[in-house]
Amino acid sequence: MILQDVEAAEMRSELTECVAQLADRVAPRSDAVARADAAADGVFDRELWERLIREVGILGLAVPEEQGGAGATHAELGAVVEVLGRRTAAVPLFGAALAIEALVAALESPAAGVWLPALIDGSAHGAVAFAGDLRAVEVDGAWRVTGSAPAVVDGSVTDVLIAEASTPAGARWFGVDVADATRDRHETLDLVRDITTLTVDGAPATDLGDAVTEGLRNRIEAVADLLLACEQLGVAEQSLEDAVEYAKVREQFGRVIGSFQAVKHVLADVAVEADLARSLVEHAVWAAVQSPRDLPETSAMALLAASRAAVLASGENVQAHGGIGFSWEHSAHLLFRKARSNEMILHPPAELADRVLRAEGVLA
Repeated sequence: MILQDVEAAEMRSELTECVAQLADRVAPRSDAVARADAAADGVFDRELWERLIREVGILGLAVPEEQGGAGATHAELGAVVEVLGRRTAAVPLFGAALAIEALVAALESPAAGVWLPALIDGSAHGAVAFAGDLRAVEVDGAWRVTGSAPAVVDGSVTDVLIAEASTPAGARWFGVDVADATRDRHETLDLVRDITTLTVDGAPATDLGDAVTEGLRNRIEAVADLLLACEQLGVAEQSLEDAVEYAKVREQFGRVIGSFQAVKHVLADVAVEADLARSLVEHAVWAAVQSPRDLPETSAMALLAASRAAVLASGENVQAHGGIGFSWEHSAHLLFRKARSNEMILHPPAELADRVLRAEGVLA
């Protein structure tokens, strides 16, 4: 990640190296397929998750120190997401990071005092709903929420759902206690991505307050796009690295395939796309830290480029590996699945492109 502070860049490098070494010890890539199969059945990498929380403080990275966090930035969080994306790690970071982002934005609300410390230390899980038909009513001074929230990332393990619900006075954001929710976990293309529909009936909820009613969705969606872009960048660069390494040893017609011009050209095209993606992701990270008002546009640009690079790189990685690359036993398909899933999980490419064009004044 860029940013002008050289010392901070060195610290981020040390952080990513620490996370990479921890992941390699606890959840090595040699076991990636077995762990993905377990994740598809609803079992995430609990040991890796707990050690990331305990030893790295992953959930408090972008939280101010006065709120119990590390006082770092989205640059550090994005760097960690990139590392975990490279390893297709089955941890519920995406949902938790977005829930924490919402609660940090609503620090003055009781919900932040109730849930934020528990989310940071990992004693509770969080997630965010971007859609649904939730309705909130106030009963004896307490809010109750009823309805369903479809396709919640990390919804099967969440304890608190940050969601917008309709009220008699208009839509408001709440922290909903979903301990008694009905959960319908979906089969997904990305085996390590948990997507669940949550249904609640009179679940207790805490209002996030007037200060975040306007603009919270835009803020959370922009951060979500940024984190997905970081993950896609990790997928792209790991796929390229794997393809290049295998092209050096796989032989066809008595020669290693890396010596064939056609293979060289394809991998060079992938490298160009990956470099472009890194440039735009780093620009979005800069915006998150230095110019938040530019984040919706820059994160959309970053996700567009990173998804393009990830889909291309992961597909060519499968091709470079030949027959074994198409098999379930090899981990290449995990990167391909994640690249394709992330491309559509929140905002389709056409929607992201429209957002950029509107920001530039091309579309009304």
